[in-house]
Amino acid sequence: MIAELEPEKVAKKPAEVEEKPKAANSVQGLGLVVADLTDLQKAELKIKGGVRVESLLEPAVRAGLREGDVILAVGNMEVSQVKDFAAALSKLDKSKPVNVLFRRGELTRFALIRPIS
Repeated sequence: MIAELEPEKVAKKPAEVEEKPKAANSVQGLGLVVADLTDLQKAELKIKGGVRVESLLEPAVRAGLREGDVILAVGNMEVSQVKDFAAALSKLDKSKPVNVLFRRGELTRFALIRPIS
């Protein structure tokens, strides 16, 4: 008996739904664009909060920050998400250098960002 077989159908994997972090606007003078961390990123880094550096300009580069760094505090105020980051910066004097606690890999350190005048 001869019969025609239907072609095999490959089951599609459901696309992994990763939360798209919200990016904040560039912070004036500091040269930073930050985004919220996803729950997965927080778990991998074993931290409760912080914001991820998405892109940066000269003031932040001079201070030693890089894309992918996680900012934990600004001006000695902890930040757990973008709105906390923006609130902390709004309380600071925009003409003075800002200290930033950030994490890169396993290392946590401070940087001093001198804003553009």
